[in-house]
Amino acid sequence: MSKWQCVECGYFCDGAKPPDSCPGCNAHCTYTDVTCYRPECGGPPNADPTVMGLITQRIGLAAPLRPNVSGKTPETVSVEKVTKAALFQGLNEEDIKKVLGVGQTRIYNSGDTVFKEGDDAVHIYIVEEGKLAVQTAEKQTVYTAISGDVLGWSTLMLPYKRTASAVALEKATVVVLDQAKLHEFCEQNLPIGYKITRNVGRTMAARMRTAKAMSSDMVYG
Repeated sequence: MSKWQCVECGYFCDGAKPPDSCPGCNAHCTYTDVTCYRPECGGPPNADPTVMGLITQRIGLAAPLRPNVSGKTPETVSVEKVTKAALFQGLNEEDIKKVLGVGQTRIYNSGDTVFKEGDDAVHIYIVEEGKLAVQTAEKQTVYTAISGDVLGWSTLMLPYKRTASAVALEKATVVVLDQAKLHEFCEQNLPIGYKITRNVGRTMAARMRTAKAMSSDMVYG
């Protein structure tokens, strides 16, 4: 049975198809398929926490809305956050330390620009502490990156250009991975490089599914 989530209010339900009228906001809403198609989240019997987390955070909920057993009042269910585990899925602690050893730690104060839309994508950013706002050219925040989030996967994808800007909302500690050094590391450590590339592809696919459901023209990263 497929899993569906309303992109307007966050209502989450199961079924062969989404309801015609959303029980969460009583409107004819756009639903996206949040069924898990990855082994990491257990396959089709489960929902994909990566896709659900992106939708939930975008509309400002702590968690998706789901009906209780009586079906009368929606209640919240917990959602697994998108973390650096998405980039390092399948790597052991020793391998992860090797990858992070390629980077350097930077401190950004509130209001500092981490990167700008249109810039050459030469770094990947892993938020250790603090919050970063991912913004369009019109200063609209489309995603708030928190501790453990990974930004800048466009560094690994042609044409290697930033599709959004990132600004620190508060003092933030960020691990910055240089593109050239990471590429060199992956070439010298092919099993690790393969897993990282695979994981980036999965993350991008999840965000593209979300963007399509929300009628977005861009996939931000």
